[in-house]
Amino acid sequence: MNQSMSKVLLISGHPDLKRSIANNEILNRLQKMSSLSVHKLDQVCANYCIDIKAEQARLTQADIIIFQFPLYWSTYPALMKLWFDEVFSYNFAFGPKGDQLKHKKVILSITCGATENSYQPGEFNFLPLEQYLQAALHPIKAAQMEIVDTIITFNMNSTTDEGGNPNTVIKLSQQHAERLIHVINQLINHIHQ
Repeated sequence: MNQSMSKVLLISGHPDLKRSIANNEILNRLQKMSSLSVHKLDQVCANYCIDIKAEQARLTQADIIIFQFPLYWSTYPALMKLWFDEVFSYNFAFGPKGDQLKHKKVILSITCGATENSYQPGEFNFLPLEQYLQAALHPIKAAQMEIVDTIITFNMNSTTDEGGNPNTVIKLSQQHAERLIHVINQLINHIHQ
């Protein structure tokens, strides 16, 4: 089996990529990878209408699945939450016959506007990020998928009124994309050894 036969699917959970600097920059960098298919929920699930069977088929055909999303109040955006609610259904992702995603490799790719330091007791976000992500990871774990890596970049705030800097976000996004490309390539190589 050669590298080009690996199917890598990225599910973009940003609800409005037209307004995103970080997620757009990351996706633009990743789209240069021939083995990668980018699936933008804000485009295919307009008005929160999800074609469940098509989404499930897309997942079952992938070898590696990347969930790309900005952290909104310490979880994924509402569009991605609804997508998980509807697509990860009984007897597809869990239940007696729900093994369709079992052993699929998963990479989490997360952008955070806040600082890393803010995710601890006594700071703005109160708890370590890992505690917030437990609920978000539940459908992935229930589907018996294997999380092989998590790439998180903090300080991804481009809103100048909130102290953000668009130029900094672009640089951080490029670094994030390079880390993600490295992990994807390593995983593809490992699968085909």
